[in-house]
Amino acid sequence: MVTNFLRVVLIIPFLAQPLAASEGGNNGDRGGEGTGLQNRTTRDIVKTLTFEFERCHREKKIYRWDCYRKTYRLVVNKLNGRLSYSHAQDALEHVEEELDQIVAEYQDPAVPKKRRLTRSYVAIKPEAIPAARARTERAMEEAQTMLLRAPSHTQSHYVRIADAINSNKVLLRSALLMLPNRLIRLAQIFAKSTNLQL
Repeated sequence: MVTNFLRVVLIIPFLAQPLAASEGGNNGDRGGEGTGLQNRTTRDIVKTLTFEFERCHREKKIYRWDCYRKTYRLVVNKLNGRLSYSHAQDALEHVEEELDQIVAEYQDPAVPKKRRLTRSYVAIKPEAIPAARARTERAMEEAQTMLLRAPSHTQSHYVRIADAINSNKVLLRSALLMLPNRLIRLAQIFAKSTNLQL
């Protein structure tokens, strides 16, 4: 009986080791001791935000907002259930929810969905692009603020995610500079009819 008790006492530390290793990450991939943040996870989020958003930029403008929405949904799903990334998930969800509203509000039912392999994108109305861009940019700025105000122990990771959102924002601004002449003319007509200075 004493022998069995000693066996149990000696086995318990070995059973606990894999759990401790899996919490912080393996092979020097810990992003911060005891925080639960992992370099691998942060790299994956940054890479997905960057690569997928750039890929959306290659779509026709009217389909980009649905593509952007799906990009942010993808990263939110990757973080789902990771308590150490809860502030990052909230910030990214904020952008995704705004993109959801933009697509729902400005969707163009007259234009068919675009299918690309396993993905499909709905179009928004061309004249809604400037408003969609402004709303998206504002949501991204708010998400960056949320990330940069998160607890200090998360900063080394959250700054990298905020930087990726900033890159998305820069790409979004450059897209507006290349609006087709038709949209520019529509904006000018609107400005004249409302006596708004461009």
